[in-house]
Amino acid sequence: MARWTTLVVSGAILATAWIPAAWAQTTPPPAPTAPPTPDPQVQEDRRDITQDKQDIRSDRKDIYSDRRDLRQDEKQLRQDKAAGNTEAVKKDRAEIAGDRKDIRGDRRDLYRDRKDLQSDRKDLREDNRDRREDRREVNHDKAKLHRDKKAASAK
Repeated sequence: MARWTTLVVSGAILATAWIPAAWAQTTPPPAPTAPPTPDPQVQEDRRDITQDKQDIRSDRKDIYSDRRDLRQDEKQLRQDKAAGNTEAVKKDRAEIAGDRKDIRGDRRDLYRDRKDLQSDRKDLREDNRDRREDRREVNHDKAKLHRDKKAASAK
C-alpha cells in the first residue's frame, strides 16, 4: 500500500512540475487575423448575377401574360367572326398583331438577359480565379521572404 501511495504522490508531483513546463514550450496560438476583405469586383459581379436573374423572371412573367392576352384576343376574334362583326374582327386582328409583337420583344429581352447572366457568371469565375492566383503569389512571396530571412540570419 505504501508503494502505491508513494507512486501516486510522486506522479502527482511530477505532473505538477511537468505540465506547466510542457505548456510553456508550446507556441501560443496565432493572433486572430481579420477576415479577408471582400473583393469589390466579385461583389459587383454577384449583384449583377442577381439582377440578371430577376430580369429573367420578369421577362418570363411578361411573356406569360402576353401569351394569355394573345389567347384572349384570338378567342374574341373567333367570337366576332361567328357573330359577323367585321369592324370588331379588324380591331381584334390589330390587337393580335400587337400581342405577337410584344411577345417577340419579350423573347428578345429574355435572350439578352440570359446572355448577360452567362457573361456575368463568366466574369465572376475569372475574378475568383484572379483572386486565387493573387493569393497564391502572396503566399509564395511570403515563403521566399521567410527563406531569405533565414539565410541572412545564418550568415
